[in-house]
Amino acid sequence: MIAWNPSLSIGIQEIDEQHQAIVGLINELEANKDSQDPTVAIDALRFLREYLHGHFDLECELMLDICYPDLESHKQQHELFINHVIFFEIENEFGVVTSVMLSDILAFLNDWFVSHIATEDRKLGAFVRTRAMTK
Repeated sequence: MIAWNPSLSIGIQEIDEQHQAIVGLINELEANKDSQDPTVAIDALRFLREYLHGHFDLECELMLDICYPDLESHKQQHELFINHVIFFEIENEFGVVTSVMLSDILAFLNDWFVSHIATEDRKLGAFVRTRAMTK
């Protein structure tokens, strides 16, 4: 389980709220990781599909607006996330929704949280704050 705390905030309310929603999903999947109910994974995939459109679009728009120097690298990481979600959706289409798939989604999201949200997005937040102070 991940406990949201202020150190995880990047300082942009809408993005922080979206990150908190991912933390909520991770915690929900952790609580249901032994579930044999396929709707748990299906609901997670639906959430991720909606999340990646709204959240990534918002982050990209922000990065363009502030001329973020790591824009391309950040966007590549988003593309990797999208590819993972597509892979999970393909598994779902072929009926491979099992507790193993749920475990795979959970492992992916935990890794994403550590490697991207808690690291890369915090760098973005620091850059935003630096830009705000220089204006």
